[in-house]
Amino acid sequence: MQNNRREFLKVVGASATSLGVGGLSLVSCSSKNEKLEDEDKQVVEVSEKGAIVETKYGKIRGFRRNNIYTYKGIPYGDSTAGKNRFMAPIEPKSWAGIRNALAWGNAAPQGGGLGDPMEADFSHFNDWFTFDWAEKRYGEDCLSLNVWTPEINDNTKRPVLVWFHGGGFAGGSSIQIEAYIGENLSALDDVVVVTVNHRLNLFGFLNLREIGGEKYKDSGTAGMLDCVQALKWVNENISNFGGDPSNVTIFGQSGGGAKVSTLMAMPAANGLFHKAVTISGAALKLSSYDTQAQIAQSFIDALGISSKQIDQLQEMSWVDLYKVTRNNPSLRSGVFSPCLDNLNIPQHPFEPQAPLISARIPMIIGSTTAEFSPSRDNPELEDISFEELINRIENNQGGKGYFVGNLNFGEKTRDVVMAYAKAFPNKKPVEIWSLLAGRNGQIKQAKRQSANGGVVYNYLFDWATPLYDGRPRAYHNSDLPFWFNTTDIMDTITGGGSRPRKLAEKMGLALTNFARTGNPNHSGIPHWPAYDDEKGAVMILNDICEVRNDPDREARDLANKILNRS
Repeated sequence: MQNNRREFLKVVGASATSLGVGGLSLVSCSSKNEKLEDEDKQVVEVSEKGAIVETKYGKIRGFRRNNIYTYKGIPYGDSTAGKNRFMAPIEPKSWAGIRNALAWGNAAPQGGGLGDPMEADFSHFNDWFTFDWAEKRYGEDCLSLNVWTPEINDNTKRPVLVWFHGGGFAGGSSIQIEAYIGENLSALDDVVVVTVNHRLNLFGFLNLREIGGEKYKDSGTAGMLDCVQALKWVNENISNFGGDPSNVTIFGQSGGGAKVSTLMAMPAANGLFHKAVTISGAALKLSSYDTQAQIAQSFIDALGISSKQIDQLQEMSWVDLYKVTRNNPSLRSGVFSPCLDNLNIPQHPFEPQAPLISARIPMIIGSTTAEFSPSRDNPELEDISFEELINRIENNQGGKGYFVGNLNFGEKTRDVVMAYAKAFPNKKPVEIWSLLAGRNGQIKQAKRQSANGGVVYNYLFDWATPLYDGRPRAYHNSDLPFWFNTTDIMDTITGGGSRPRKLAEKMGLALTNFARTGNPNHSGIPHWPAYDDEKGAVMILNDICEVRNDPDREARDLANKILNRS
């Protein structure tokens, strides 16, 4: 089912009752410059009596769009403000009557809530245009999730896909971009989709245990405990939404992939999910306890309070606390992350090995081929030669806005560059530049989970966007609408139309088949073999999908040897 968000707005029907717990309305409107045709069918259904589901905490009311039931902003935990700030999540309060689940919940406190400026310049890749950031409200009552399902209360056990959003551990939300809307994925192959909001940055990961003692023992991992709490809600409630609590797949991209990786190492999450997908987010190690304790002490010092006044942190407004990170460069929100607390997270996710508690968990692991394209913001780099590329790397001239990590290959630069060029003979020098950072994290995660008894499927997303003159190529985040089957909704990433739609269907079906059976194969793609260390099979996802056996192994091994990376 290929739906366009703009088409969703053609809502027809009428009702005179008001929006509230007791009464609902059905709005009639059409999108701009578009005439509503008489033969158009009603696509949205919302009723005082319909789409009602019983949860552990009370009944909720959703709505139906294009034959998919949608529930927004369902609380899975209580507000994290006041006395609950920096604490482990607690269950939401029960309610009487029927609670409306018709609007997105709050995004967790973050910079957007303080009014980040919009970027109007078109001199380079424009994030505001491309991703159309959609968050509207921020607040500490942010533990909510959203559900999409083909049917409710029907005793059918559908696979459940639970999404953890990107943004590192610092920002984002379940509706940060419209690519995350689960309707199309749910409709594509009869699955239940859940997306989650949870605490971030200092509110989720300020490690106060050394300063505040046992009371704050969970403060350094609170945001990840939220993710566990969301999975517990799924386990206890998803049956009435047509889902199977014994067949749950967790998936996430970038920071969301890191959250998936971390959940695999958390004893409290053991048994709450059964398959896992890391999309450009194969996290191997977390921050140390001591590092995060030192960051917390620096935060307290910057705030100007003593350890004896630590409880004041639960009384201040979240805005005032967050502003401390704004005013201190060493305390930017990105420095706060979950740590090894020897309590909730007793070991690194995949270092030095995969977590034994997640043995035999099947995984899909992959990334894009141009996570950060050097010519994205620099058109002059588009047609550089190999000689120019080698010279730039040798002289550490990455270019504006370009980051691929340490590329100090010294006198072996030419050897490394040409090894990658040999592995990918159809790519231009500027594209080879993108590949030089390697895919060590995902390969290590694949090897270690395979050794852990889990079947692993490896991929590289290589579909290049036609926008911005094609310079960003297959960039970080560009695969999101393909996994969710929302390429028409996110036409500012894909350009829209049939070309991306065809690949989205292939990728969406691979994801749903994996969720259903642990195997992504279907008739629309070549046979996708499981990863093993000998062949290293990787599915190249593009207009024409193909499987290659570890094409960059020789180049990757050479680069790792030079950089002393294991």
